[in-house]
Order: sequence, then structure tokens, then C-alpha cells
Amino acid sequence: MKFNLLFLSIFLMIAACGDASKTNKSSEPDPNASDIIFIDLFNSSESIPDPQHWKLCTYANNAWSQHFEHVDGYENVKIEDGYLKLKASKEEGVYKNGGIRTTTGFPVNTRVEVKARLTKQVRGGFPAIWQMPVDAPGWPRGGEIDLFEWVQGTPSQIYQTIHTLYANGPGGSAGVTNPNPDMDFDVTVDHIYGVDRTNNELIFYVDGQETWRYENMHLEDEETALQFPFNKYSFDIILNFSLGGTINGNPTWAGAIHDEDLPGEMWVDWVKVTKL
Repeated sequence: MKFNLLFLSIFLMIAACGDASKTNKSSEPDPNASDIIFIDLFNSSESIPDPQHWKLCTYANNAWSQHFEHVDGYENVKIEDGYLKLKASKEEGVYKNGGIRTTTGFPVNTRVEVKARLTKQVRGGFPAIWQMPVDAPGWPRGGEIDLFEWVQGTPSQIYQTIHTLYANGPGGSAGVTNPNPDMDFDVTVDHIYGVDRTNNELIFYVDGQETWRYENMHLEDEETALQFPFNKYSFDIILNFSLGGTINGNPTWAGAIHDEDLPGEMWVDWVKVTKL
């Protein structure tokens, strides 16, 4: 009996440690650090993100935002237990995304970092942490920076990608992504996704380790080639857990939605922007 109780105690301790590794909130950044220009620890007693800094993502006829169409306010967005929780779901036969974006953009020569995890892999899910330019010409002329994307086709890999007119062409969707992705990556564990944006390059990170960089080639015809628009605009921050499926009768990159996997959530521990 004593042996069984001892074994049970050890088992519960191990299980508790395993859960803590997924929800480790002991490493929150110092909000008073001198280099911080924006931070949200999502520790507010309010149940929704601060509307002074965040707004809801909205519907558009494209792959990542089509399922915001029937979302009622903050039903798939909440702050709870020190996390921002973004939900992808199906309710009464309707698919729904969860997502927010900052109300303002951030200048060049900054580092963006976001600590987040998924509660589980959702086939057909399209969770993302990314940035878009403010007041820029039509996509992809102003650029796009993807700190984190995940899709079911490559479940042990994440994508950190840039999009520009130079890389995509006027009508393409494939950008330039990490040439050496991690093929044994667990998205259900907390990770810190980051990117530095300077006049000369974008440098991507996971958990403080550089993963790859995209350099400004300083082309003579840059004004028309638009190889490096990332120093021309402020960029906002978008956090979303969207669903793919099909759009306009065509399959999306996220793939077919498996209803049995729903709902799923992306939990964001904190967001930080610092000066370089």
C-alpha cells in the first residue's frame, strides 16, 4: 500500500511538471524595461483585450479571414488565466475564427516577440502570428511578415515566411520561407516567436535562436521591384486561429477541416515590441 501511494505521488508530480512545461508563466518579461515600446502580458482582470491597443479581425473573402463572417464580437476571443485565448470552432453548423490585431503599427528597427502555443493540433486549422504594413499599397506590394504559421500538411514543422512583390509576383501566394525548417516541432508547447526588422534585413527567431534571415538586396530598381518594402511602413501585429477548408470552391493551404478536432485554441502568453 505504501509502495502504491509512493508510486502514485511520483506519477502525479511528473504529470504536474509535464503540464507546467506547456504553461510556464514564470518567464514573463519586465514591463518596465527601458527598451520596450509595447507590451501586453494579458494579465488584465478584463475578459477582452484592451480596445485601445487591439481590435477584432474581420471578414474578407480570403483563406485566413473568411470564417470571421459569422463571429459575434468577442465570442472566440477571451483573456483568461493570464492568457489571450483565440478559438477556432464550429457552432450550429458554422465555422468561426478567433483573431485580433493591434490598432497601430510599429516602426522599423524593432523586435517583435510573441510567446504562444496551441492547445492541440486542429486539422484544417490555420493559426498564425504575423505582421502587415499600415497604409501600404495592395498586397503583396507592402510586404508581409509571418513569425509563425502551422498547417496539417506538415504537422511537425512551422513556417516563418516573408511575402513581397519581388518574391510572389503580382498574383502568386508563395513567398520566401525558412530553408531549413525544424521537422520535429511541437506546437502544443510554449515557444517564443520573434523577428527583428531593420533597414537591411529581417532576422527570425524561435526561443531566442536565429532560424533564418531575409536581406535587403538594395536593388537599383527597388521602387518597382519591391524586394524589401519592410523599411518603408509601420507594421501591425496579427494573432489569429483561423480555419481553412475551401474558398470559392477551391482548397486552401490549411487543408480540409476535421470537425472532430474542434474546437481548438491558440494561447498567447505575451506580446512584446522592443527597440533595437
